[in-house]
Amino acid sequence: MAYGGRTTKARTVLIYGNCQAPYLARMLATLDDLNDDYRFAAALCYALPGEAHAPAIPDEDMKDVALLVRQYEEAQHNPALEALTSRLPAGCPVIRYPSFNMFSQWPFEAAETRNPHDPAYPVWKRYPLGDILGLQIARAGLSGPLAVAAYMDLSHRKMPDLRVRLQRDIDRMQRYDAHSDVKLADYVLARFREEHLFWTSGHVSAPAMAELARRVAEVARPVLGGSEERAVACLAAASHYGGMGEQQNPIHPLVAETLGLRFWEADFAYLWQTQRWTFYEYVQRYIEYDMNW
Repeated sequence: MAYGGRTTKARTVLIYGNCQAPYLARMLATLDDLNDDYRFAAALCYALPGEAHAPAIPDEDMKDVALLVRQYEEAQHNPALEALTSRLPAGCPVIRYPSFNMFSQWPFEAAETRNPHDPAYPVWKRYPLGDILGLQIARAGLSGPLAVAAYMDLSHRKMPDLRVRLQRDIDRMQRYDAHSDVKLADYVLARFREEHLFWTSGHVSAPAMAELARRVAEVARPVLGGSEERAVACLAAASHYGGMGEQQNPIHPLVAETLGLRFWEADFAYLWQTQRWTFYEYVQRYIEYDMNW
């Protein structure tokens, strides 16, 4: 996954991280006033479904590496990072950036354990984001409006202290910032109640990715050159790429109320693959594992 590079002599900027890394690489590749020709190559820190190891970085993406932009990871000794750093040229500069994460908006998120035969979604599941309460209701055999009513009742009774969950998110963001050259916590805390920044706990909107790219470009400017004014213009134009992925995990009304999510609307239709559903429509389809779309 490499972006940019107008010639075969383009130097490489490696963008290492989770699923946010390819979007960041694509955004950075839109900067058009840098001091050289660069390709921005994403290097994933995790294995794809069905694979034992993270994808290998092609040899051509390791030629003439000018900079490593590395996502901060709390876990040590990730084999993907160790394999990458072993191939870097001596003295290669490194910039660290934090990941976007907010778990408090989806307090019942869990691994999706159902795996029906579904040729339309051979790698990532049709419903890749699990809900521990939804799975419980599905196992009870409920469906239709009765399943939604049962979910709402159970979720109100089981709702954890969301203020504590939010504080954990804030503490994590600030901890990641403390280990990174690029900072994000101030941006998230100023905007997450006003804007639909988080589509899932780890996927964000195009404006959020553009802001991360702007901040990375600012820190990388001594190496890559370019100007703040031009970066803002290029990244604004790049926002038409859209946000991360094809799912916007619907937000529970009690979560929205407790966390003060002012952008939330009861009849908002969330993007889900090729569909758009309200929170209640999604809950019913998820519990039933509806495949008729």
